[in-house]
Amino acid sequence: MDIASEQSGDRTILKISGRLDGLWSDHLERQIDERLRNEQHDLVLDLAGVEFMSSAGIRVVVSSHRKLQALSGHFALRNLPGPVAQVMSMTGLLSLLTIEQTDTQTPTQEPAPAPALVPERAATPAAPTRHQTATTHFELHTLGGASMRYQLQGDPARLDGCRFTPTDCQTLPMPSHSLALGLGALGNDFNASRAFFGEFLAVAGAIACQPGNGSTGCDYLLSEGDFVAPIQSLYSIRCEGDFSHLLRFEPNDAQQSIGLTELCEQALAAVDSPLACIAICAESAGLIGAALRRSPAVQADPKAPYAHPEMRDWLSFSTERLDAGSTVVAVGLIARNANIPADLQAFVRPIGAAASPIGHLHAAPFRHRPLPKGRIDLHRTVRPLFEVGSAQGVIHLLCDDRIADRPEETRFIRGACWIGALHTGAQT
Repeated sequence: MDIASEQSGDRTILKISGRLDGLWSDHLERQIDERLRNEQHDLVLDLAGVEFMSSAGIRVVVSSHRKLQALSGHFALRNLPGPVAQVMSMTGLLSLLTIEQTDTQTPTQEPAPAPALVPERAATPAAPTRHQTATTHFELHTLGGASMRYQLQGDPARLDGCRFTPTDCQTLPMPSHSLALGLGALGNDFNASRAFFGEFLAVAGAIACQPGNGSTGCDYLLSEGDFVAPIQSLYSIRCEGDFSHLLRFEPNDAQQSIGLTELCEQALAAVDSPLACIAICAESAGLIGAALRRSPAVQADPKAPYAHPEMRDWLSFSTERLDAGSTVVAVGLIARNANIPADLQAFVRPIGAAASPIGHLHAAPFRHRPLPKGRIDLHRTVRPLFEVGSAQGVIHLLCDDRIADRPEETRFIRGACWIGALHTGAQT
């Protein structure tokens, strides 16, 4: 991203070009804060050259608007490109921000107000059931949701050799009732995104994506108002429907934690199903996993990303548990190994050192945030973590079984796991 500054009397005009995303939003915020420290309180952002704006960029725009308001200054936007104007219109930001119309401005319309809904009287939830293992106490709540369905898109085998092309890419909207994970990027299309493809997860109308361009930062995009956040996906697992159970867990004493394998086994038992979708929000005792360092869509390479020693340039693998003490959001599909549907076989692998359970899970660590006890709502619990923009990355959770008698896996201290039994949908 480039920022060019112009002065017109007391007015400062910052002309932005490139991607205004998780990698560059902090840079723009620092530039704006520097102007404010120099008492430049009449500020305009010219967005004519912006190719894509994620929620990280939107956060900076809204934050800057509020800072200038507090200073009794003036903050405005001009020359909004079509996609940026559309997002701001659908999220309701055009009514909050000052937009200076120009001859090149893309016309926008405010979305029609949604009809008012009459809330239904909530039924009294059933009392939870409780049990414990040698290390962990569990509390199972029945949520009442019906079974969920999964849909698969793309072919994970094309990662071997980095053989992805524009025909592999689909634009997938991620509404709040969807949960998804895979390999994707935030952008307007394949060509605009091809240098940024990496691991992503989507839950509660929020998408977190680890750009495959060597960046250590994480980008994110939020559904808001009539705007449904999309992902450019090379391959993905999507689950839709309502979760049927909530499994709360905490250690029997402060020195203990629960491994991902045991948690998945407990989740499958809770819904009495060989196949389930889960969403986890928990305090981490350490994550084990991997992430792409480079996008697999830039150029085909028969040695990428698994050949040695090239894989060192392509993959980042945690050899010890990372992000202990953080609050982690993890989503995925889990199954018992027997009778796995044929269409899922390319998407799953053993979660731990044993052959079962198997699955595919992605996780994003956030700054620690304590969770309320008891029955909690997924959207109200997870969404605020994304809204403050504190996601520290996205990794594919794996078991490190290089030392046979000492396998390492992701472990949690306490938290919540939403579960839904799964049935097949369609391959797209």
